[in-house]
Amino acid sequence: MIPQGSGTDTDQEEPVAQRVEDLRIGFIGHGRHARANLYPALELAGARLTSIATRDEAAARAAAALHGADRGHGDHRRMLAEDALDAVFVSVAPEDQAAVAQECLEAGAHVFVEKPLGLNEAEARRVAETAERCGREVTVGFMKRHAPAYRRLAALMADEAAFGRVVSFQGFFAFSPWTDTLRDDTYLKYGAIHLVDLVRWLFGDVAEVTGFRNSRGADISMAMTLRTHSGVIGNLTLAGVPAWGREQEELTVTGQRGFARVENLTSLTHHHARPAAPGGAEPWQELGEEAVVVRSVNSPASGGHQDLYLRGFAAEVRHFLDTVAHGAPSLSSAADNVGTMALCDELLSALAPH
Repeated sequence: MIPQGSGTDTDQEEPVAQRVEDLRIGFIGHGRHARANLYPALELAGARLTSIATRDEAAARAAAALHGADRGHGDHRRMLAEDALDAVFVSVAPEDQAAVAQECLEAGAHVFVEKPLGLNEAEARRVAETAERCGREVTVGFMKRHAPAYRRLAALMADEAAFGRVVSFQGFFAFSPWTDTLRDDTYLKYGAIHLVDLVRWLFGDVAEVTGFRNSRGADISMAMTLRTHSGVIGNLTLAGVPAWGREQEELTVTGQRGFARVENLTSLTHHHARPAAPGGAEPWQELGEEAVVVRSVNSPASGGHQDLYLRGFAAEVRHFLDTVAHGAPSLSSAADNVGTMALCDELLSALAPH
């Protein structure tokens, strides 16, 4: 466990736990997302909760009993002060997450925090600075970096001999608004931010953006064009209108010798052009294109956990726990999150009214 008050002392060497099962873990929040995705992913990882904090002590104690935690607190500050935690999961209202994450860091805990971490670049940067000062790791909940479909896509792109240099991408994301108060900024930073983050993770930081919007109240419509520092160009089309009662997500990447497409995190299709052999038939004269489609297996053996794996929740939680247990760096750190929030701010600034 981490001694309390050690958050600002990075000079002392501390023993690193070698087993996830040995970690003392706290959880702040017990909302719908946490109950549906994060608590089950913790169970799949074999972790045991030490304590849970919510705004209501009776509710916290009930949550602790439900998830096998030792204690339930009606105040997360009390939990941080009393329970000597190695790590804390934070899943609270978006506007509160940055401040709560900073309190956890100051208390000496490593932190997993849901996106968005901060509502803008400045807030994100303050958390990153606190994490560096306290010598603690932060993992931001960009679970799609861990989704099998996008991991396979990244591997295909890395095989330059087969795929060729990446030249462009097309992204699409749409769903029906969950509230009448949704606006361009909250839509982008609460929902579509995963696609924005994937752009940075797959293609590198963005050098230039342009965009247009055709939003009306909670009906959201945006289109952006982006160019990365490496020269890759692409576009994002984002929608939040009742027509998309089923969430739809697509990302197509074009390389010099192949292209690949992920749809709804459940399938990946990749194509490779096969040039004609010297003196041989043209590709169009035979079956000259190779297309491979990979999908998840549909099986009752999933026990209802398939979505946790395909969307990346199971892997992101395990990654964070391994980061804490073994001292490895986070794949989606607070410092890296600054770049994603900066890109969100830039995209919103670039949107011109219709």
